Amino acid sequence: MATFKLTTKRGDKFAPKDIVLAAGSTETQTDTMSLNVDYTAWTKGDVLKALDAFKLRIQNAKWPVQ
Repeated sequence: MATFKLTTKRGDKFAPKDIVLAAGSTETQTDTMSLNVDYTAWTKGDVLKALDAFKLRIQNAKWPVQ
C-alpha cells in the first residue's frame, strides 16, 4: 500500500513549506486516514491552522505523492 505522512511541530508557522512530507506507515485497514494530536500541548486553534497548512501542502505536491 502506498502511503505518506505529513508532519509539523507546534510553534511552526504552519506554512506549506514547513510541512514535512515523508513515507507513511501502513494502516490496519485500507481506505483509512489517521490524525494523532497531543492535545496536552496543542490548542484547537493550532490544530486547525496545521490542518489548513496540510491541505495546501497536499494541493501543491505531485500526485500520487512520491
